[in-house]
Amino acid sequence: MSVAIDPLADREERLVSVLTRARRRAAIDERWLAAGGGALVIAGLALVIIGWVGTSRTILVAGQIPYVVSGGLLGLGLLFLGSFLYFGYWLSLGSRQTREQLEDVNRSLAQIAVLLEARPPAGSK
Repeated sequence: MSVAIDPLADREERLVSVLTRARRRAAIDERWLAAGGGALVIAGLALVIIGWVGTSRTILVAGQIPYVVSGGLLGLGLLFLGSFLYFGYWLSLGSRQTREQLEDVNRSLAQIAVLLEARPPAGSK
């Protein structure tokens, strides 16, 4: 006797397992976004300050250009990149909180539905 395997159920099980693993990885990635974004912002600010100090101590414009390019522009690039990473962390945090609130609302609605089903009809005593 052969056992019929439901291909739809098998696909659903695989989808659930993949999404569960992805959700676990996403929680780790949120922390990396915050840490990486913060580190890049700090590094960018440090480079901008180093570039500013270097240009302020140099009289000739030809001597200031390397400080502007290496300190200023690279620092601004790191600053923007870090800001975008931290903004991504903030968005993922808001998304997670919204998902948790939605789950709470769904649980409350399910409890209300159970209570309403258990209640006798209004016209009967």
